Amino acid sequence: MQLCLQFSVYTKVNLKPYFKMRRIYSYLFVLVSVITISSCSKQDVEPTVASTEQENLIVAGKCKSTSSIVATEWMQLIRTIVQSEGKNPPQASRIYAYSAIGLYEATVPGMGGYRSLENQIPGLVNLPRMKNFSQIDFTLAANEVLFQISSKIFVSLKQTNMDAVEALRKKYMDAAIQNLRPKQITETLDFAQKVALAVINRADNDNFASTRALVYIVPSNILNPSYWTPTGAVTIPVEPYWGTLKCFSMANGAACTIPSTIPFSTTPSSDFYNQAADVVSITSTLTQGQKDIANWWADGGGTPTPPGHWIGIASNIANAKQMSLESAAEMYAKLNIAMADAFISCWNEKYRINLLRPLSYIRTYIPGQSTWSSYIPTPPFPEYPSGHSVASGAASNVLTNILGSFPFTDSTNKVFGYAPRNYNSFFDAANEAAMSRLYGGIHFREAIEKGLLQGKEVSKALDMNIRFRR
Repeated sequence: MQLCLQFSVYTKVNLKPYFKMRRIYSYLFVLVSVITISSCSKQDVEPTVASTEQENLIVAGKCKSTSSIVATEWMQLIRTIVQSEGKNPPQASRIYAYSAIGLYEATVPGMGGYRSLENQIPGLVNLPRMKNFSQIDFTLAANEVLFQISSKIFVSLKQTNMDAVEALRKKYMDAAIQNLRPKQITETLDFAQKVALAVINRADNDNFASTRALVYIVPSNILNPSYWTPTGAVTIPVEPYWGTLKCFSMANGAACTIPSTIPFSTTPSSDFYNQAADVVSITSTLTQGQKDIANWWADGGGTPTPPGHWIGIASNIANAKQMSLESAAEMYAKLNIAMADAFISCWNEKYRINLLRPLSYIRTYIPGQSTWSSYIPTPPFPEYPSGHSVASGAASNVLTNILGSFPFTDSTNKVFGYAPRNYNSFFDAANEAAMSRLYGGIHFREAIEKGLLQGKEVSKALDMNIRFRR
């Protein structure tokens, strides 16, 4: 595939406020010179060091004094685009992961003591070597990489979203024109575009494209009444082959599974029946507080999705703590790799078990509940385990390991008219996110509790299989 750079925005920019005529010619040379580039078990591959010791003398620690604003602005824009383009949660997690990996690889040469993810993430290869560059500006590099990945990873964008991507890129390019030498801009863009190409090439070969053409036939529940069938207005199953995607830190989609131990049964007083009765009991007497929790963590269609919710939390904390670009790049990479693997792990188990939702069970097997409905809409994919629980289990573990445990306020969904919520820790927030699915009536308790455990196993796979620091 060819990755063709998009410079149309800059051919229209009036450069006179920034340059004398000599510098205009230098900048035009920059554009011409880089216009196109062609296109849970331990892994055995030894990680690639980001740069040699000699090179680190040149670049080590440069990101420590650089603001993370470029990272948080881009991640916020990507969240907004995910919402606007209507991406489902698994697709969103993949988009966020490749964006965060690109951000990390754009900045890691300036992060003394850190390693590249090349060869640690299977299929991530051919990243540029720092020995070929001497004048990298890491803010500009991050900006260019995130622009290139955003332009490609969504496949297509609404014009308003493409305009927003180009506008954010222009903001940082304009600043570079004012503050950097032409040679530094040239080298930085060349480096960044090579990073973007390597990340996009990995995305092109992660099995996502091949699953677009696969046809899924929902298994009949006539012979097996435990099987899920679609309910509600949307009947097309969401991403039935997502569990076959190439993982980032796990060996495969089944590596971190926490199996269900409550056998399906329609017998009153059985453990499974009692789970369903519990859903009915809780949803029929929801307090306003429980409704608020269900709404806050719903993260359904028309939102940045569950992984986007956790990115919003992380971004708010990055801004509040005035994180360096180095710290933000590490945080986003770990967080989004873990959540992307969490959705592969979760979806692999969902479609392997293919367990029916509470809505189907309750209406069919619990007397007097033939018209029962969940508080939030029941989504069109199988029940076990809970996706939000797996993602939240992974996210809370990653953020706690990186940032520690402390109280914080989550204002992520304030844009939807909900009041911000306070938490004592990331684990506290994850537990509430998981329980929101019970209050919403879309999951049984086992899927919630074991989903959290499965997410934590995914985060352990990340720690075991990818070494960010030397």
